[in-house]
Amino acid sequence: MSMRIKRHLKKLTPYIPDSIDYKIRLNANESPFNQTKKLLNKIKSGNLSTQLEDNSINRYPDPSYSILLNKISRKYNVSTSNIVLSNGSDELILYLLMCLTGKTSRILTFDPTFSMYQILSETLNIKCNRIPLDKNFDIPINTTLKKIKEYDPDIIFIASPNNPTANSFSKEKILKIIEKSNGLVVIDEAYGDYSKTSFIQQLSKYNNLAILKTMSKVGFASLRVGFLIANLEAIKIINKVRLPYNLSTLSNIIAQDFFDDDKKYIKDIQKIVNERERLSILLKSYDKFIVYPSDSNFIFIKFSKTKSLYKYLQNHNISIKVFGNPKLKDCFRVTIGTKKENDLILSCIKKFFDKN
Repeated sequence: MSMRIKRHLKKLTPYIPDSIDYKIRLNANESPFNQTKKLLNKIKSGNLSTQLEDNSINRYPDPSYSILLNKISRKYNVSTSNIVLSNGSDELILYLLMCLTGKTSRILTFDPTFSMYQILSETLNIKCNRIPLDKNFDIPINTTLKKIKEYDPDIIFIASPNNPTANSFSKEKILKIIEKSNGLVVIDEAYGDYSKTSFIQQLSKYNNLAILKTMSKVGFASLRVGFLIANLEAIKIINKVRLPYNLSTLSNIIAQDFFDDDKKYIKDIQKIVNERERLSILLKSYDKFIVYPSDSNFIFIKFSKTKSLYKYLQNHNISIKVFGNPKLKDCFRVTIGTKKENDLILSCIKKFFDKN
């Protein structure tokens, strides 16, 4: 028997996460602050135990997720009917591609940016057109507007702040894109908590705008909780294909606790922002580094000996992110860790330069 594989999948390159076998992991843009002990203490003290007892693990989760939806609704001042939850934001990208590419079957995004837009498009055999960012890793607006007119894309994905380049795109340029697009414009604000800009306030003005959010970057990567805020029609069609019970009971309850009092987590976010600024200044002291401005929980750097530095740090049990994309040749990304972790990588970088 031969497997009847779809032809377009035979050449698809899968996304392969980096190894986690390193003492210091500064490669995946995770928060360095472990929330597990805090949550266990809440369970022991009774704050979360009642909810867990009322939602026993031998039963399916509440399919409506109504409590969590209400909490998100209050935080962002939007109706619950304009929110859909998912098992991570990747799932929502897949649903968007499945549901809202019904005219031209084209999407538009940028290069470099989050790789899952292209990978999931190719998985569904949808044409993904990527526009190269300019030399400052911003959107080339004239080219983009021309391509919107030429392709009439069903969906435009814009990660802002962008991964892996760490910067937020020009707000004025994004607004022009929204105004010129007939299809849906999805602003992926995965790193929005580390930035001062958001397009949430624009949702009431533009019916073709959607905002993608995740809890992964603020300390809850293992929960896999993402959500989309969009117009009612988009939410309704996504709910038609959304898998039932796509959020576990545990993830639902912990996410509720986060939105009950997210101020306590904002302190951790501010610590990361402060460390980002400190680390950026210190890394800029190396004239062989090109350190780009960051609006995220990581720093993007260009360095002619990135491969050597990468191996050197690996030998010291530190993992950073390097890339296979030719446009990112000699570039690496380092997640902001704790002060102790950041001091350690700075020490290793200094030793690397002393030897080289």
